[in-house]
Amino acid sequence: MWYLLWMLSHSRHVGPNRGAFATYLVVLLSIAAMTGCGNDSSNTGGTAATGGSSGSGGGSGSGGTVIEGPISALVFSKTVGFRHDSIVDAVEWLGNLDPAEEIDIALTEDASVFSDEGLAPFDVVVFVNTTGNVFDESQQGALQRFIRSGKGYAGVHSAADTEHDWPWYEDLVGALFTTHQEASFADGMVVYGGPFEFTVEDGEHPSTSMLDATFMHDDEIYSYGRNPRWYSSILLTVDAAAVGALPHIFGMPPMTEVTDGDHPVAWYKEFEGGRSWYTNIGHEPRTWSLDWFRQHVLEGIRWAARAPNQYNKVAITDQTANPLAMAATPDGDLYYIERTGEIKLWRKETGRVIDAGNVEVSLVGENGLLGIALDPDFAANGELYLYFAEAETRENVLARFSTNADGTIVSASEVVLLRVPSDREVNHEGGALEFAPDGTIFVSTGDNTIPFESSGYAPLDERPGREAFDSQRTSGNPFDLRGKILRINPDGTIPSGNLFAPSGEEGRPEIYVMGTRNPFRIAVNPDTGRLYWGDVGPDARADGPQGPRGFDEVNVADAPGDYGWPFCIGDNQPYSDVDFETGMVGAPFLCDGKVPAAIHYDYDSRSYTELGIAQTFLQGRTAIAGAYYSTQPASASEALPGYLQDRLIVTEWTRDLLVGARFTAAGELESLRGVLPWERFIRPIDVEVGPDGELFVLEFGSAFFGDNDDARVSRIQYSETGELRPAAVLDASSISGPTPLTVSFSGRDSVAPGRIARIQSYEWDVDGDGTVDSTEASFEHVYTAPGVFEAILTVIDSEGRRSFPFVRKINAGNTPPVLQIENSSGGAFPNGTTVPSGTTLELQVEASDAEDDEILCEDITWDRRLGHDGHTHPESTATGCTFSFDTTLPDHGNLDAALFWAIEVTYTDKGGAGGEAPLTGRAGVRINVE
Repeated sequence: MWYLLWMLSHSRHVGPNRGAFATYLVVLLSIAAMTGCGNDSSNTGGTAATGGSSGSGGGSGSGGTVIEGPISALVFSKTVGFRHDSIVDAVEWLGNLDPAEEIDIALTEDASVFSDEGLAPFDVVVFVNTTGNVFDESQQGALQRFIRSGKGYAGVHSAADTEHDWPWYEDLVGALFTTHQEASFADGMVVYGGPFEFTVEDGEHPSTSMLDATFMHDDEIYSYGRNPRWYSSILLTVDAAAVGALPHIFGMPPMTEVTDGDHPVAWYKEFEGGRSWYTNIGHEPRTWSLDWFRQHVLEGIRWAARAPNQYNKVAITDQTANPLAMAATPDGDLYYIERTGEIKLWRKETGRVIDAGNVEVSLVGENGLLGIALDPDFAANGELYLYFAEAETRENVLARFSTNADGTIVSASEVVLLRVPSDREVNHEGGALEFAPDGTIFVSTGDNTIPFESSGYAPLDERPGREAFDSQRTSGNPFDLRGKILRINPDGTIPSGNLFAPSGEEGRPEIYVMGTRNPFRIAVNPDTGRLYWGDVGPDARADGPQGPRGFDEVNVADAPGDYGWPFCIGDNQPYSDVDFETGMVGAPFLCDGKVPAAIHYDYDSRSYTELGIAQTFLQGRTAIAGAYYSTQPASASEALPGYLQDRLIVTEWTRDLLVGARFTAAGELESLRGVLPWERFIRPIDVEVGPDGELFVLEFGSAFFGDNDDARVSRIQYSETGELRPAAVLDASSISGPTPLTVSFSGRDSVAPGRIARIQSYEWDVDGDGTVDSTEASFEHVYTAPGVFEAILTVIDSEGRRSFPFVRKINAGNTPPVLQIENSSGGAFPNGTTVPSGTTLELQVEASDAEDDEILCEDITWDRRLGHDGHTHPESTATGCTFSFDTTLPDHGNLDAALFWAIEVTYTDKGGAGGEAPLTGRAGVRINVE
């Protein structure tokens, strides 16, 4: 009571370490009537650390140079909804904080403080048990600008029950409250079903470093509208099974085996230039007296206020169409390949993307230009290697090429080193290339088998004429190069140490690993030569008489071996022999001698928390072992932190995730760690480590067909001290059209990460001639003459750091074609239309182009793909103004309800009247089948 009276008698709180903020202190506390108490400190496993500035938490991206001096924190506890008793305890403690903590606290429940002027003195805002919609629109804007200026946010407990109608706030805090379990009384105390077992997932972060690996504590555990794991780095989790009475976890139905394995309760992230930290703990008044919890909160505040931003994800080019793989040069430039046969080269110094070369490829099925690698001595010999579907044969080839001094490929230098057969109309081609430390080169090949009509299990159809439906002929056949990882010398000869002897009597001597399904991307530890690959598995969602459900795998090989497909999968679970004529299921295959996967996961069970489940926005599964990130030398100026080094960087292509996997010396999984979960990756199809330790990420884009507007190459930079280069973001109102073409340019979305740096100046070159045409943040330019121009933006921050130049091509004098898919009577065919199974659907296209006088039907191309979850399989192509097909879906096991057709139509125009580059128009629809 004395504290309540003291608070009510003071309209401002001025203490020895708070005088500078007196004009900002407005305390308007009211006390709710709820009673409850938590457990005492003996129920925690934690040992509280003493005060002072936070130490290094390098494993959490929290270490490095911490900005010195006292922290200025605004503690905000306004409530519009439920009001927690513990606000009084929190404010009493924070309002009388020991000066040795070096955190200057200002207390308020007055939302009007949230203006640019009111927030200016503070390093961090701390939301303590706020509830409801506490801000008006102008106050929301002030908080956004505060965070985007490099400042911090810390939220405690019902800070996640605040501003439910403001999506940006949900992104800031990471997840919003939906419900919690009912409290009950035991021995005169409020209890919540606990004490619960908490697990420290990140013990290197300063806000959890004082806690035991697991500890017990009773608190009100929230359910959230989404799983914060996919938006933040997780600090603490609680045993979700213990709170199984919760009716609503992460926006899903009542808890099941699918959802009960993951329940984060504290997390952090870098966010829009600032930082965000949150803990679910803090409902009970007694909790605020626990030493370990107090230190947990203080270190969270310190991290949010003063730890420098250390990561920067920059889109370095969006001049991509169908990107599949990439390779970094020793000087930091980047080659990347398009499925359609083009080789591109991004230049670090200029930001330009040059056309480095082209190979003629077959695009039937999943074919095309599939893999690229640079010779280990590329700086001296300029040699690179490509794996592609040869246009004139039914073979995929590995070929070596020389390059010119400017990086372009000498087409006449092609030397074919290896030929692999390919049944063009089927699936799974693999195609990854990686060099080992001994100079040999690995080549991955898929099983080249139709997966349909096997109910989502192993395709084992031995009937005559059904060879394309039987992967025993490829993966299970030691005399076939498909469904393997091959190992050869760069001159095409065969090294010793492969799976079969050089004589070839037992199997092809090129084979290093057999028994793979679709090892689309592989990686090699550059220090040890250990081989890794992600193997994309079949689609059955449940175990059945034919064998186990489908699993994707991540595999490890220190020596040659047989990894089991199509006879075994996952941890050596056997399939059964099937007579596809009678449907009779025979005995299971023997898996003795097969090598089990190091990681295997299906659609729905949470085998590995960091890899998620195929629910909500996480669709399907596609394991890609993109790159091994070895320990970087001190000269690698932008290398990722220690906790991500010596890990395999795995991408989950359909789930938009990057995960770092560490393995033991025996090849067993040791740990998984999310890589920048707060960043959005759009179908990351390959990753590459650059010479400065930077991480390149090739993002395929969001649509099914390729040619995605959001396809891009991104670059991840890390700086322990927060010395990050700015990122140029170039917006153009139009990138094509007839002349005179007026384009509004803006660089206002460019970013200088961190608390101190700001964008200081802009350098625009709108025609690529090397002359600065403008230094404004935004302006208009008129292209009077036709042609293809390169508009280039470079930004410089207040610390003098320059961005990579960002280049966007402007096609003045040509307009892209406009296409619309219609039904047979000429009406628009809406995306997502549902049609009956077994009928013939007839479509037509309405196409127009401003520059082309006539569009010939023979120049229009249709692409039909079978889709499920987040990806599609090519089925057929055709030309013409009309297109018809049977809507019957092929057998795809118990995924049939999730299957659909994806139809795209394209037309490439003849270019502008003055010879300007051709442009392609496209339209696509998803067609559901009932």
